Amino acid sequence: MSKQRKKKSRQPVPVQTTSADNSPHWLTGILQGIQLFLAGFLITARYFLPAESAPEGDTLTLALGWFLIAILYAGSLLSDRSRSFRLDRFDFAVWLLVAGQVVSTLVMIWFGEGQQRDALNMMWEWVALGCSFSLIRRQFATSALRGTLILGFITTVVVLSVYGIWQHHWMYDQLAKEYQTARQQYDATLSPEAQQKLLSMGVPSDALQGSSRDLFEQRLLNSSEPLGMFALANTFAGLLIVGFLLSFAVTIDCFFGKSASSGSLWNRLKPGVFLLSTLIIGYCLILTKSRTAWIGLIGGLIFLGVLKLLQTRRNATADPLLWNKQILKWGGLAAVLCVGFLLLATLSGGFDRAVLTEAPKSLQYRMEYWTATWDVIKENPLWGTGPGNFRSHYLKFKLPGSSEEIADPHNFILDVWANAGLIALAGLLLILCLACYRWLMHPPPDPVLSERTTPLSENSFSHDQLSLLLGFGLSFALLWVIQLFVFSIDESRLWLFCPAWLALFFILNACTRLSLIGSQDSTSSILPLSFGAGFIALCIHLSGAGGIAMPAITQTWLLLLALAFPVITDSARANMSTVDPAESDSPRTAPAIHLRTVALAACLILTFFFIVSSFAPTIQRKSLVLQAEQSLMRGSSFRNAQGYFSQASQVDPISPSPWQALAEIEFRKGEQNRSAFEQGVEWKKAVIQRDPLNPRHYFDLGRQWEQQYQASHQQDDLKSALENFRQAVDGYPHNALYRATYAEVLSQAGQHAASQQQARRAIELDEANRRGQHVDKYLNEDTVSRMKEIINATRSNQN
Repeated sequence: MSKQRKKKSRQPVPVQTTSADNSPHWLTGILQGIQLFLAGFLITARYFLPAESAPEGDTLTLALGWFLIAILYAGSLLSDRSRSFRLDRFDFAVWLLVAGQVVSTLVMIWFGEGQQRDALNMMWEWVALGCSFSLIRRQFATSALRGTLILGFITTVVVLSVYGIWQHHWMYDQLAKEYQTARQQYDATLSPEAQQKLLSMGVPSDALQGSSRDLFEQRLLNSSEPLGMFALANTFAGLLIVGFLLSFAVTIDCFFGKSASSGSLWNRLKPGVFLLSTLIIGYCLILTKSRTAWIGLIGGLIFLGVLKLLQTRRNATADPLLWNKQILKWGGLAAVLCVGFLLLATLSGGFDRAVLTEAPKSLQYRMEYWTATWDVIKENPLWGTGPGNFRSHYLKFKLPGSSEEIADPHNFILDVWANAGLIALAGLLLILCLACYRWLMHPPPDPVLSERTTPLSENSFSHDQLSLLLGFGLSFALLWVIQLFVFSIDESRLWLFCPAWLALFFILNACTRLSLIGSQDSTSSILPLSFGAGFIALCIHLSGAGGIAMPAITQTWLLLLALAFPVITDSARANMSTVDPAESDSPRTAPAIHLRTVALAACLILTFFFIVSSFAPTIQRKSLVLQAEQSLMRGSSFRNAQGYFSQASQVDPISPSPWQALAEIEFRKGEQNRSAFEQGVEWKKAVIQRDPLNPRHYFDLGRQWEQQYQASHQQDDLKSALENFRQAVDGYPHNALYRATYAEVLSQAGQHAASQQQARRAIELDEANRRGQHVDKYLNEDTVSRMKEIINATRSNQN
């Protein structure tokens, strides 16, 4: 080795730790156990809740859990003076990303632009994710805890994969039969009971009749993609590619480790259990038909091979022949895996002609999304739209004939910039640069890092491992309790997941010990490299599918970073003789007691503001709205329901949903009661005040004014209808239905030139939608005929 090479190598240096003899270690141990229990519960529970429901506040309970862990961690710093906390570059980058979300939300609230409730809920979700990243890096720094966490994550993905395979092969057929039976009963009787049965099955109210029904049935009867516990197959696929790469890495370590060729035949066959788990995840991933996930997986495998080659080159610089052999070995393995993946996808039916033929159209759609998103960014590049408010801004710039009214840009870089501005974008780019630099310039494992990333290093669970495992196991019961008593949702499936998860975990744990403990050559393990591969694969997937604003996806993304770059804490250092100074969490002198007290006070204040501004009002509002809806379903008087909705509007004054419900109740009796109609208008204006950029509110209010005009024939009613339709068209200029309705009302008002202009534009937009085969955007035949009549009538008047 040359002198220059010796200078560049980093040598671990011994670090002497100070012990506080008078510190209550028993209290520190209890706090540590509670933290690990909560962390196990919160990490697992994320994947059994719809990730897309975060803006509505359905996952705020999990955010509260991370704030509680932060309080306990700060308290443990007070109880154990030998422990310390210091942020490093990765923490700074992640918190810069979080800070952008916070600043964007506060600016949006200050100027009153957007839906403040969704923005606040998402802001606190981001803060909780930042806490989870910094805490996981310090809580899971020992090899035993990290091994249990990795194994728990793989177990969760396998269980969800089995559930997804069941959805593909059996669930959709069962749902289709139940729907068709209920639909036949409704079509034959049109009874309220049959209608209620359809609604209870999840059929939207606007899909009971008309073109919306055809679209809903087409989507339901032709769907087969597994969803897991999410609402979108692409979201589920993002989790699957990470689970596949981690399980694949452990499988390779099991088969090619030293223990794989020693011991009895039964012990040599035990690694096949991990191979089976990897195949189950891979098969479910194929069934999702997520092209971006498939490309991401291939990119992750290639990146894994590159990291392995760089690792081998660093460890074998004196042997060029060995370097060439490694290139052939890992390059050939990557090629075989890619070809095998495509063959399995083809044979299983997940890869068919539609996957190829629809790919150009899918790319075209994304180009349309990104083009309109760039216009959104140019409108406010510094602060962004505010978390959870992208759609209302996007509709203003949505291209003619574009397919969907998307909630995110389907690109994680554009998503962060559009929602949270330049501060968050800088944090995101810094994360990517730091991670890629560390993986490519200093590929793991080195002696210290490999010690931290060996899956399991003991033959029995420690107290910390048991606390974490208890959190994993009880997560299903706790989540069921939260869903039932907070949201009145009985998720009975969670009781089936619990024994399946525990059984699979202990099976995988037994196989891991037989294959890895004490005999695995840590310098040849690819498990540390799989964190980087999973991170890159998920980034590739998010570049075309989006979803970085979904807490479950972001948690997975940050979890890979935390596993790849942990921070050595004092508890982890107790079992290690050397520490890498670049990863050390503790300075030579412990911080003063008043600094620790300030940290605890900051966590308490942060939690207080979270509860007051988001958690408490959202939970109370949802409970009251649920009571109101149940009151309406039982046939109680509107007055009881109005009372609940009114209370909901008071406990959560910035949410538009209670005001919307109050407006709908008043509009139901508005044709016979003018005062009720006017009260409904006031409630609807309250909705618009809390969600001012949503064009749907203006369109709905315009329709109410237009219907009232048909009964009253008052010109003021017609003028109000025109004003609201104009604002709806301004907020969503490329909506054919909005243009067509506006044209009809203009025609009634005698504004023939303006009516002709809107009618022509409606026809053009409808033709663009038909060229793009966007069935849900088609104007019906009566509306198209009416638009042509308006154009022809206007021409006749001009002649």
